[in-house]
Formats: sequence, structure tokens, C-alpha cells
Amino acid sequence: MDTVKARIQGNATVVTIPKSFNVKPGTEYRFAKGKGGTLILTPAKKVPSTIEELFKDWHGKYQMPDDLKDWQNAKPEGEELW
Repeated sequence: MDTVKARIQGNATVVTIPKSFNVKPGTEYRFAKGKGGTLILTPAKKVPSTIEELFKDWHGKYQMPDDLKDWQNAKPEGEELW
């Protein structure tokens, strides 16, 4: 179990999530405080990992352009979300 320390950042108290937890940037959480001061973070929604997931609720006509199909299988090299 990792240990982190709460700190002040602006008008908020912040707890850093260690990189080893592999939390994707942009992930939204529901936050609750449990018994004994336990802090509970529950993912509010899944961050899309493919273009198809991103547009799954799109009701218009969408066809992926050929130049984007090449990017679908590309691996991120920096700070990209996917």
C-alpha cells in the first residue's frame, strides 16, 4: 500500500494518485467520505480508448476517414490520452 500526503493547492486540499495506479488522465470519479475518514473514489464514467467508443452514442452518419484508420492502432509516445 502506498502512502500519500494531503496538501493545499489553491482553495482545495489535494491528494496525489501515484503513477503506479495507472489512472488515465481525464478519468472522472465520484467522491465519498466513508467511516473512519476513508476516502472513496469510484469511476463516474469510462474514458474512451477507441474512436468507436468515443462516437458510440452519435446518431448521425459517421464514417471514419481513411487517414484516421491508420492512427487507430498507433501506440502513444508521450502524454496522449490514447
